[in-house]
Amino acid sequence: MCFSQAADILATGIVAGAFAIGTFALHPAAARLEPPQHILLRQELIRRLSRFLPPFMLLPLVTAPVAMMFCRLAGSWPSDMLGLALSFATVAITVTTNAPLNRRFAKWSPTALPTDWHRDIRRWNRAHTLRMTTAVGAFASAILAGR
Repeated sequence: MCFSQAADILATGIVAGAFAIGTFALHPAAARLEPPQHILLRQELIRRLSRFLPPFMLLPLVTAPVAMMFCRLAGSWPSDMLGLALSFATVAITVTTNAPLNRRFAKWSPTALPTDWHRDIRRWNRAHTLRMTTAVGAFASAILAGR
C-alpha cells in the first residue's frame, strides 16, 4: 500500500468514526438535555470540531486522486473513484447545510432560543446522518481500494 492510499484510509476513517459517534451517541444524548444545555453542548462541539475535522475531511480530496495516479493496484481505481465522490459529497453536505446551521447555532443565546429552534436541529441532524453515510461509504471504498 502506498502512502497516499494509507492517508486516504486514515482520514476517511477518522471522519466516518467522528460522524458515526455523533449520529448514534452524542446527538441522541444531547436531545435528552434541557434546551439551554443542549445548545451549549452543540456550541461547544461546533467550536472544537470546526478546528479538528476539516483537515481530515479535505485530505481525501487530495490523497484519493494521488493514489489513483501513483498507486497502481489492480482494481483499485473504481473504489478510489467512488470514495473520492463520496468524500466530495461529505464536504458538499457540510458546506451547504451543516456549516451554515452551525454558524446560526453559534449565535443563539441558550436562554433565549428562537421559537423554531427544533426545526433547525432536525434539519442539521438529517444532513449529518446523510453525511455520516457518505463518510462511511468513503471509508469503506478507501479500504477496498487499498487491498
